[in-house]
Amino acid sequence: MSSRRFSHLLLVLLLAGSADGLRAQLVTPKTVPIHQGEQFGIFPSQWPGMGGVSIALPDTIGDPWVNPAKATRLGVGSIQVMPFTHRATSGGGRTLPVSILQTSGSFAGGALFSLQELERRDAWFDTPISDRRSSNQYASGMLARRFGGGLSVGVGVSVADLRGVDGVSALYAGSDRVRQDGGHVDARLGLVKDFAGGSSLEMVAVNYRYRMTQDVHYPATWRWMPCAAPCPAIGPCPCDPVLTGARDEHNEDRTNIVGLHTVFLTPRTPGGWRMGYLFTANRLSHPKIPNYQIQNIPRDPGRTDAFNVGFGATRSIGHSTFGLDAVLEPMWSHTWADAAGDTTDAGGVVIPRGAHTVDNHFRFSNSRINVGVAHEFPGSDSASALGIQLGLAMRSITYTLDQSNHVTRESRTQDEGWTEWTPTLAITLRGRDIDVGYAVSFTCGPTCLSMGDDVSITPAAAPSDPTVIAAPSAPLSFDGGSSNQHRITVRIRLR
Repeated sequence: MSSRRFSHLLLVLLLAGSADGLRAQLVTPKTVPIHQGEQFGIFPSQWPGMGGVSIALPDTIGDPWVNPAKATRLGVGSIQVMPFTHRATSGGGRTLPVSILQTSGSFAGGALFSLQELERRDAWFDTPISDRRSSNQYASGMLARRFGGGLSVGVGVSVADLRGVDGVSALYAGSDRVRQDGGHVDARLGLVKDFAGGSSLEMVAVNYRYRMTQDVHYPATWRWMPCAAPCPAIGPCPCDPVLTGARDEHNEDRTNIVGLHTVFLTPRTPGGWRMGYLFTANRLSHPKIPNYQIQNIPRDPGRTDAFNVGFGATRSIGHSTFGLDAVLEPMWSHTWADAAGDTTDAGGVVIPRGAHTVDNHFRFSNSRINVGVAHEFPGSDSASALGIQLGLAMRSITYTLDQSNHVTRESRTQDEGWTEWTPTLAITLRGRDIDVGYAVSFTCGPTCLSMGDDVSITPAAAPSDPTVIAAPSAPLSFDGGSSNQHRITVRIRLR
């Protein structure tokens, strides 16, 4: 195939769809301690137990899904089958991804398909099965070509048909039904340049679209109202209960992201160290933000500028590998509410229709550290080995909300923050033609004091949580709990 024809094919694929935005490329805000990303960990990884270390650690089967151009580094093609179960905030599920990676001359590519069943765990006892469970489908593809001079270019395409996202029902306290429908599309163009001295430059351009609708039903409820006058001799007393009627809400969740992700890797030192430097810039627009129960401002669109700057280092000594990442993630978000009609403020001034009635300004100072170590015990022949991987990830989320209410002419400042800890473990058995592995990972949220039975994963190749940019109307008391993932991986090499 000529270079001209290949370039045309890249353009067609880029316009046709997208690949899931992995956590390194998509930096999204989260104002509530909720676990969602576990369900999107559908991509394979050579290092599932290394605590999410990824900047300077090469991943033969995971890197092509992070940067499609890196598919040209595949030594041999393979088929991966990766069933896993997970538990997250108010939900969980079972997923079966299958994928293939293949090379042919200067070309390389891959495809992945996954089916998923989710279950809402906080549903009422009499909720119909159709409102307890939902099914999702994922499909991804990529194509890359190696050119001369150490240059490789690739594109990835992926789409998701979503009927459920973990944790959403927990944001609508008091509801007994949340029906979701939508999906996401992400387009990425990747480039890798290897230099003569052993250094390399990686770049990925991302265009991401997330679209969901949430139809929420609140059942009729009884509540006691205080009396206007005290009861004789005993002070205030409750009046007759008042029935609040059932109601339905239709919410839309829309986020658009464009971004650029770069990694520069230095040559390996004589002592075996390799360093990596990461920079990512994202611009997010939020045309529609759902009216979650934790906020009191409906109809707020917004935008976010998000970045991450990081450093990574790895070293291999014999059959052992050590790696670490340290990343800062500053973000600035602005959301607002528009006046549905002319509105008079507390001072008698008219706020015209379409003007801002409320402005929310967020300043995030997030950070994360990932540390991992792996060791292989060689078998009787050089092709087989037993491996173990241990890792720990720590993520700190901290933000300040400055809210101005132009109707009441009031303003307030709210500081929130929490830390999530993620220990990981993986055991692998490598053979001549087949590899088998098991990985488990736990995330302990802000109120988790020990590794209980509800414990989450942030795998190296998992995408970021969908945006949750709700402006809390009071200090957070929301408990997202903790979550877990158990994964089995079978990899068969194609000879």
